Amino acid sequence: MTSKNKKPFISWSRLIKSFQYASEGIRHTWVHEQNFRIHSILGALVITAGWIINVSVVEQALLILVIGGVLGLELINTALERSVDMVTSEYRLEAKIIKDVAAGAVMVFSITAVLVGITIFLPRIIQLFTL
Repeated sequence: MTSKNKKPFISWSRLIKSFQYASEGIRHTWVHEQNFRIHSILGALVITAGWIINVSVVEQALLILVIGGVLGLELINTALERSVDMVTSEYRLEAKIIKDVAAGAVMVFSITAVLVGITIFLPRIIQLFTL
């Protein structure tokens, strides 16, 4: 039995290109979005601090997950902002609301990430000062 579809199950060249395009998007966001740079640097510092104080593998995975979530939402926020800017260059309340809501989503998840970090690091910090 032969397949009517001549396309391969996996196109390695298309897969590589998709990674290149994604990398370009991340690079663009790094260059043009201050908050993405701040979140990236703070995330790297948190991961490093976790390694230094030997947080458990599960806690390390949780930190990586929330940091990745914040960075992912920053990328989505940037895409939404650029999309809105493409649609209208004039001030419109609807455009402001879209941008504000997307930024709010990043803020909510960033606060969640901070709370996760506090939950993991605070007991260890308290323990250091009570010895």
